[in-house]
Amino acid sequence: MYATEFQTIINEPYIKIPEYDTLKGKNVRVLFLVENESNETDSVTKDEDFFERMTKNPKHIKNVKFLSREEANER
Repeated sequence: MYATEFQTIINEPYIKIPEYDTLKGKNVRVLFLVENESNETDSVTKDEDFFERMTKNPKHIKNVKFLSREEANER
């Protein structure tokens, strides 16, 4: 397996791929990582994880029938 990595600042909808000729016609996986950006829709602090959020803000669901232990363990 061959891997290449590069950093760029995206200013337009197209990204110049280094070593394009080497990669042309190959099956590749493209991964975008945005560094030093905060997600505005996520109001969670860095120290708070999923379980802390759920403990502090429980979600109550009406009309839910939970399975019995036997039903949950049936195979």
